[in-house]
Amino acid sequence: MGATTTIVRAFRICRIFRLVKKAKSLRLIFNTFVLTIPSLANVGALLLLMWYIYGILGVFLFATIKLQDYLNVHANFQDFGSAFLTLIRISTGEAWNSIMHDCLRKKAPNFNCMEDPDYYDIQDNDGKSWFIRD
Repeated sequence: MGATTTIVRAFRICRIFRLVKKAKSLRLIFNTFVLTIPSLANVGALLLLMWYIYGILGVFLFATIKLQDYLNVHANFQDFGSAFLTLIRISTGEAWNSIMHDCLRKKAPNFNCMEDPDYYDIQDNDGKSWFIRD
């Protein structure tokens, strides 16, 4: 029964296209939308390129900053994946000024990453090799 309802819903969506064919103003809006899709793809690709470049720069510049209130385990620049997601979060406007404020702080005096941690150091710190050594 699930596949049948999906097919019926797909045909119900096709009603919109019949309505577009009949109404001249809707046809004009629909054609304008179809013609702008390649431009939107170019803008999206440019935005992804900017996030990629600034993600790499963020990792190089802000990876050693101590995690704080807004620059935390969910939004940080310690690896490229989190930096990329943090930049997407910043570009949506969610707490961008607080993250920027946390990035302006200097490294804490006790933020010493271990140069060459052994197995037991990593095991004691939940598998993290970048933990703070007091």
